[in-house]
Amino acid sequence: MSIFTYYPKVAYKIDDFNSLRAIDITVASKIKDYTKVYKNISYNPYVIQDGETPDYVAYKVYGNPGYDWVVLLANDIKSVYDEWPKSSVTFNNFIIEKYGSLTASMSTVKYYYDSEGDIIDLTTYTATPSTSRSSESVYEWELRKNTNKSKIKIINKASLGALESSIRNLSTKPIV
Repeated sequence: MSIFTYYPKVAYKIDDFNSLRAIDITVASKIKDYTKVYKNISYNPYVIQDGETPDYVAYKVYGNPGYDWVVLLANDIKSVYDEWPKSSVTFNNFIIEKYGSLTASMSTVKYYYDSEGDIIDLTTYTATPSTSRSSESVYEWELRKNTNKSKIKIINKASLGALESSIRNLSTKPIV
């Protein structure tokens, strides 16, 4: 089942004589705001494994891949391409496309750090003793960003029915 099932339909005027029924996507922001203040939702941490997609996570957690929208909604993910972790194969292809090769990405420094983890410039890095400095390649930086996307929250399965019912009611109310 898709979250769009609960979205109201509106008449979308095509021209002076024709219209069609379309999903009113303006209700999406109302649903997002509602889930932030809804008190009966409990969350569990979840770490996305290599290659898992939202529908697969929904299947594992809820027993139904159609609840992928719940996984995305709970984490405010609007773009699966940009905000969901890439699989290792997709990640490597992304790196090659963006930086030319894996070797180039691993040998290009993105940031230099001091012993506290603060970003420093190359001059400061060079002047800092080797035991008090580190660097991060663009590959390591992209990998860290991708890995951080793996840490999501999952709406507890027990909260799912109440959430679904509330969203159904919310979606049928007129937008004010």
